[in-house]
Amino acid sequence: MRAALPSLPLLLALAVAPAQAQERPTNKTVPALARAPKLDGRFKEFGSALNLRPPATAEASASFTARVASRKETLYVAVEATDDQLLAGDQVTLTLFFPGAGTTATGNTFRFAFDGKRASAPESGTSTFAQEQVDVGVQRKDDKLNLEIAIPATAFPRFPATDPLVFDLCISFEDQDAVGQQPTTVSNCKDGGMIGDALKLSDEFRKGLKLKPPEDVTALEATRGAWLGWGLLHYPVWVEASRPLTSESLRSVVATDSVEPEKVDVNVPESLTLPGGRTLLTVVSGKDPYAVEGKCDSDLELRLGLYLVMGKGRTAQRALEWPAATCALGRALSVNLDEEGALSIGYSNGATINFAWSGDHFERTELGKR
Repeated sequence: MRAALPSLPLLLALAVAPAQAQERPTNKTVPALARAPKLDGRFKEFGSALNLRPPATAEASASFTARVASRKETLYVAVEATDDQLLAGDQVTLTLFFPGAGTTATGNTFRFAFDGKRASAPESGTSTFAQEQVDVGVQRKDDKLNLEIAIPATAFPRFPATDPLVFDLCISFEDQDAVGQQPTTVSNCKDGGMIGDALKLSDEFRKGLKLKPPEDVTALEATRGAWLGWGLLHYPVWVEASRPLTSESLRSVVATDSVEPEKVDVNVPESLTLPGGRTLLTVVSGKDPYAVEGKCDSDLELRLGLYLVMGKGRTAQRALEWPAATCALGRALSVNLDEEGALSIGYSNGATINFAWSGDHFERTELGKR
């Protein structure tokens, strides 16, 4: 085949493109299956599924038909790829992206071939955890490759917490006509989005997750051992973990760029105790502006997050997010919380920033400022 659509640019556009300012139009709600497919490549349970196809191309020697459905908290995709000769280099790439999840949200990309699941390209940004959640059944016969793919919500990229679950599902079949030859691609997407209407999952799909984030959470995403809730400023504001949280485990789920405070010369305790005994856990993340001795990079900063631990210790809600080190403020040399709930952060450049406790978060106050 000689389709003009390149596979790698399409993959990158879907994986890293920012969400659209306006909601994608859709009139295609993904139907629910009566029972979960067996993932055997036979497609017996997909009778009520939506069909997706790439545009017809006269020069193409390969094509595919896809069927999409859901069952409880899992999205199912059945792909029947047809090629004049199936080679080891032929593969199906599937990218899932929710445009309404926020401007920093990206898609997740998964790859499959006749031998089953393959690792996603590093440049796609798809986490190892998300890839581990996906399962596939394969059936190969003559010129046909059948894939039955199960994508649980834990493998989803960031998706809206309350807004409609509108998404792009882009499927590409990369056809290699000869060993060592650059593959060509057929796809149901163009310029980083589906051709035609986007798809939508029902609200029941999200309700089945039984998550109860606070109102300021705009998007949700699973990570290893926890669910994250993202706020308008695209910073994790809520966590629900499978085990009681510690400072170390909290850092691992809310910030991939977290750092140990003592290694960047900021004096931040692992935890603080509010009046009444409630616990605040701390997270320091970002890049040290003072990494080069004698210099300060104004483009870098460290951030301090304070999270209020709630319930049985498995849930935490962000109470404050503030600089821990910048060129203007210097490094945080002290973080003190008094018996009345007043918080003060002192910096090496001489400033002290003060905060008052307000029920479930801190608010900045001018009292005691110098």
